[in-house]
Amino acid sequence: MFKPNRLSFGELSDRLKTYEQQYGYSTIEFYRRFQNGELGDNDDLMMWAGLYHLYLTSLPIRQLMQKSALVSA
Repeated sequence: MFKPNRLSFGELSDRLKTYEQQYGYSTIEFYRRFQNGELGDNDDLMMWAGLYHLYLTSLPIRQLMQKSALVSA
């Protein structure tokens, strides 16, 4: 059975940096090229795209949580 893995925001950022070092370009540049169909769809690139999507969707939530914590303090 599939067991989900939880990542902290820092771990997610670290994984994106690892892909950037491995492939030699920024995640933003990768995603632009990936969306344009320039890179193919091997498993590694699909994982990078998925992690970046997770990063983009979780960033606003993380920022909101940080603001809420500041207001509560």
